[in-house]
Amino acid sequence: MTANRKANLPPVSAPWADGRGVPSIPFGQWASAIAANIIGPLPAAANDAAAAKAGVPINALYQASGVVRIRIV
Repeated sequence: MTANRKANLPPVSAPWADGRGVPSIPFGQWASAIAANIIGPLPAAANDAAAAKAGVPINALYQASGVVRIRIV
């Protein structure tokens, strides 16, 4: 991963879906980056508390059993 490629991604705080539940463009950009392993590998943690203990910052991505999550607390 290069810092430049990650810098071109929208902020994690961008809306992931519109009011109808339709995925947003930022969601698609992040999903593509994850699939292309631009921002991976993601740290593994069972939940937000475990992610915090592992050093994952708030609003950063981590994975739990293959599901990508965003640390929020």
